[in-house]
Amino acid sequence: MPDRELKNDTIIYKRGVGYELRLLLFKPESWSAHDKRTAIVWIHGGGWSSGEPERFGRHCRMFAGRGAVNFSVQYRLLPQEGELQEDGAARSVEECISDCKSAIRYIRGHALQFGIHPDRIAVAGDSAGGHLAASMATLAGCDEPGEDLATSAKVDLVVNCNGIVDFTGKWKMMIPQRECGQPVVNWMERHKHAQALSPLYNVAAGQPPMLIMHGLEDEVVIPEDAVRFYEAYTAAGNEAELVLYAELKHAFILFDYTAAEVEVLRALGRIDDFLVSHHFLEAR
Repeated sequence: MPDRELKNDTIIYKRGVGYELRLLLFKPESWSAHDKRTAIVWIHGGGWSSGEPERFGRHCRMFAGRGAVNFSVQYRLLPQEGELQEDGAARSVEECISDCKSAIRYIRGHALQFGIHPDRIAVAGDSAGGHLAASMATLAGCDEPGEDLATSAKVDLVVNCNGIVDFTGKWKMMIPQRECGQPVVNWMERHKHAQALSPLYNVAAGQPPMLIMHGLEDEVVIPEDAVRFYEAYTAAGNEAELVLYAELKHAFILFDYTAAEVEVLRALGRIDDFLVSHHFLEAR
């Protein structure tokens, strides 16, 4: 896949008190507004509290070179530990999900402007972004109040790279705990809240095909979670592929991070194959 500068732009897709959220847009060289191309939407990781859409700029350029219109999403971030809540920051993981749903609705609602097919929107995410990508296929609710729900936020294809799919264990730390003087009630409410935000506990028939990729050396998100999610997803009758990499650590999809460039390119090639197999890209 060639990696060269292609047409790109920045769009504000959502505004609120203290924030404007961007979509980075990358178009193929031969792009026309009359096209009906595949859209690939990239969602960065960072524990819902860090990261930026530019992290997937190179990925967007590469897949624009393959003929797709690419977007990289900015979403509100949770305050870092010790930081005060400020206007423009997310107050919960639900708001991160809400922003990504707003982005999908914006892209689908402007399909004619972007030269894309409204029923050929793929989403790809890494780590917390993998959670958000999988949430676009599995989670109901978490919609922005007042948003037009007639435009669907459900995507047509998902790539989940070492995403968090279960908040009931280690990641329950992201779920706020309400103190009402009844410890058992508090625990059960928090547990149900964790399940509600976990793609693993929201699998149902009729969800879109998904590529689940995970490194066996990942100590941030354990590979067993990816396997459990794959098993649940396919048991519900959904189509999924599970790809495990024996020697890769967390966030192996990112350049200049934990994996050598050749390994990142190998993983991106596997994503390309998945998109080709579902006719979202033409064969190379």
